[in-house]
Amino acid sequence: MTDYKITPDLESLAKPFLDIGLYDSPATFFRDIIRDMVEHKLNRYERIIEKFERKYGMDFSDFSKKLERGAAIKEEDDWMEWEAAIDMLGAWKNITRLV
Repeated sequence: MTDYKITPDLESLAKPFLDIGLYDSPATFFRDIIRDMVEHKLNRYERIIEKFERKYGMDFSDFSKKLERGAAIKEEDDWMEWEAAIDMLGAWKNITRLV
């Protein structure tokens, strides 16, 4: 893993939190912020996927099979958004191993 340096500009963002003792270093501050962001992204894409599962009463695989028989434009649009959410959820899950 690459050892990145925290620039003075970024360190100044962490300073108020360090000064009041919430964090012991800029690195722990940014690690916490990044973990929160990753969790937010995971929740966002999970909600999108759940929305489509509720809307269509099936999972993505079954919905994809259904569309093979023909689909309205709105269903195709939903399929693309659903697929993108699944892909992004997978990408953000891979990041969780790193933070």
